[in-house]
Amino acid sequence: MNRLILFSISIAAALAVAMPAADAEIIKKRKRASFFETLFGGNFEGNSRDRKFRRSGGAWWERDNDYGVRILEDGSLFRNGRAIADIDPEEGSGYGMGNLNYSLPKTAALFDSSFSTLSTVETAPSFIRLVLSDKETPVRATEAVRKVVLDHYKDTGFQPLWTVDGKLSARAEALLQLLSKAGEEGLNPDRYLPAVLSSYLDPAGQVASDGIALAQLDVGLTVAALDYVRHISGGAFEPERLSRYHDVKPDYADPTTALKVLAYSPFPVEYLKGLAPTHPAYGAFKTALAELAVKASDAKSFPGGKRIKLGQKDVRIRELRTRLKAEGFVPANVTEIDEKTIETLDKPLAKVLKAYQKSKGISQTGNLDQSTVRVLNGGDSPDVLREKLIANMERIRWLPKNMGRRHVLVNQASFTVNVMENGKSTWKSKVIVGKPNTQTAVFSDEMETVVFNPTWGMPQSILLNEYLPKLRYDPSYLDRRGFHVVNARGKRVSSSDIDWYSVGKGSGIGVVQPAGGANALGEIKFLFPNSHSIYMHDTPNRELFAETQRSFSHGCVRVENPREFAQVLLRWDAAAVDKKVEAGNTQSVKVPDPIKVHLTYFTAWPDDSGKIRYFSDIYGRDDGLGRALKSTAEVFGRKHTPKLVQNAASAPEVKID
Repeated sequence: MNRLILFSISIAAALAVAMPAADAEIIKKRKRASFFETLFGGNFEGNSRDRKFRRSGGAWWERDNDYGVRILEDGSLFRNGRAIADIDPEEGSGYGMGNLNYSLPKTAALFDSSFSTLSTVETAPSFIRLVLSDKETPVRATEAVRKVVLDHYKDTGFQPLWTVDGKLSARAEALLQLLSKAGEEGLNPDRYLPAVLSSYLDPAGQVASDGIALAQLDVGLTVAALDYVRHISGGAFEPERLSRYHDVKPDYADPTTALKVLAYSPFPVEYLKGLAPTHPAYGAFKTALAELAVKASDAKSFPGGKRIKLGQKDVRIRELRTRLKAEGFVPANVTEIDEKTIETLDKPLAKVLKAYQKSKGISQTGNLDQSTVRVLNGGDSPDVLREKLIANMERIRWLPKNMGRRHVLVNQASFTVNVMENGKSTWKSKVIVGKPNTQTAVFSDEMETVVFNPTWGMPQSILLNEYLPKLRYDPSYLDRRGFHVVNARGKRVSSSDIDWYSVGKGSGIGVVQPAGGANALGEIKFLFPNSHSIYMHDTPNRELFAETQRSFSHGCVRVENPREFAQVLLRWDAAAVDKKVEAGNTQSVKVPDPIKVHLTYFTAWPDDSGKIRYFSDIYGRDDGLGRALKSTAEVFGRKHTPKLVQNAASAPEVKID
């Protein structure tokens, strides 16, 4: 046995001597300590939960430990198969993906039984009073709209709003025409079609010579107009019903005021048009949506379908060969292909397909997959782009009407921050936002303070989950790294004096990292106090800004160029900011001018030239809104079948008093 051990040692020594210098240098580079390793020392071993995820696989944000890193047994940190240096100083469990199954607001029949005891003299008001006192009425409304409509008709003696002498007025015809074109605003026209009508075609003919149907149309059109008022001014879907990360209170137009304008203005359509967002991006989206509507189908579009792997046969492979050849990508065996194999994805074709995929900047799978079909078609299909535009038009309606002459706009989906002034971007930078299971919330607030050389108070979850294993076998670690430790009585103590095996939840131990180059918050942080404990800050780990998809934090927003950001917010020059940072002590400076901060999520947005750019739906919020749009379309589509309309028009069997 001893001889065997000696033999093994000799072999290892020989290999070490024989190792080329270049290989030794590579190993040296691979072993270079990352920021996190510098904090924890070498060969820090990840916890058992992390090892379990490594065995089971899964999405990277599920495999990572709670703070954005995956610590392997050799002390290396990896994400997506490559070494990184990262520490997440933020605490927060998040809501997972947070997307909700949307449910429409509740509606109720629009009636008040007490109206049956009231008297009316004229014919048209009598019909409207009867419709509004009938509990079987087909006209339904949300609670907010319901009260406004009932109060208005009662206060005006049940005078019709949209009919004159038993016929639809010109105002009504114009309103119906506007509602029929709601799709131009990214809204669903069926949602505003009064229940008594089967379509927007010939509404007068559908209710001709029927006093009750005409009254139902008058009331239904009032409800539809108020629904449109709400949707065009603040959105057709309540943000908080779509995602737990939405903290947005849209600025809806007041329905009472709106109804007064609609009732007495000779130009109700102009009023409704004026409620649409005035943000330049909304106009760009609306124009793009119109262009997609008239865009003819591309006869050369490549057909979609299931993914085709190496060795599989599919009729589309024949077309693939033709398309690749037309673009200059020719398989080596092109002259040998016969009819039996021309529809098979063979090795020569897969090799060429990889080259094509590489040239287009997509994953080189060698498969005929969705990404490849998308590129073959020149990008997303018109239907996909249309859905994205509609989703983002809806999000603009959620924005505050007054964004602020000068404001900070963070777009999570594009991983960018812009400082906007008078509608123009005056400064921009890359940012890092929350991981998909600890997303950055969507909300608006106001920037208040810039903190130079901030200290970092270590959250308890980070202390217990990440530092505690290290401290139990190296109690003096925090002392050596310059951290300050405070016991449960608030007294500063040495890290080596703490019995870390007795530390757990509720122990009262606090840890603070002083300001400095290694501080987890970097040189500067930017505060806009909010209920989400989200702020913007620098980071000592700059590697992740090189990533295309920068969703790595617990929700806070990390800024690539914090000194420049401070210059813009404080209206200082570079020298003044540098002086504050280089002073080394923690200093807080109030932002001199009010500047609003909007943390948003737009998967489409115009660039500086006005061209619309599209971004990945990193949080799946487009999908959630798409499902809400689809289910809503199904609900309102079913409400306008011919049978339902016929019943609605004849249901109220009432007589004039």
